Amino acid sequence: MKNYLAFVFVVCFYSGTIAQTAKTEPSESAILEKLHWIIERSGMDKVRSEFQKICNDHHFPELVSGLKDGTYKGATPFDDYDYKHEVVFEMKNGKIISIDYDEVHRDGHAKQHDEEYCKNMLQSGTTPAIAYPKYESGMLNKQNFNEIDAVSGASYSLYRFKLAILYAMLNSEQL
Repeated sequence: MKNYLAFVFVVCFYSGTIAQTAKTEPSESAILEKLHWIIERSGMDKVRSEFQKICNDHHFPELVSGLKDGTYKGATPFDDYDYKHEVVFEMKNGKIISIDYDEVHRDGHAKQHDEEYCKNMLQSGTTPAIAYPKYESGMLNKQNFNEIDAVSGASYSLYRFKLAILYAMLNSEQL
């Protein structure tokens, strides 16, 4: 009987140890949320390196060519300033043919059309009304968000734009 109890104890102990050490891969949603908070709370050097590293480590696509024809929508969680970053794009024959990006406040107003916000941001050299259309145009031309050049004064917005595209591609809300 002692041997049997000892055996049961050893099996239970090792089973529990193995279960605790088994690695489970985080979901794509959890990884995207991690990227979101890196963008929102880190310096630009860390954002650049971590964004690329995480995308590479998890084999996230940078090209949209594999998506089916249709309209896709992606949005990040709200940031510390109560904005979420939203993108809608249309795919046809393996290419984005239209795209719209904006950062939308919890109360519904969008940065790109907020004249007061844009007036204040112009002091940094750009505004959402200037930068976002450049990012949209870059995506239409390159079809790869890693080839889009940052607009001076809107580098964080570039990574928010990329992240919104990833949300659309990976957690597709195809319309």
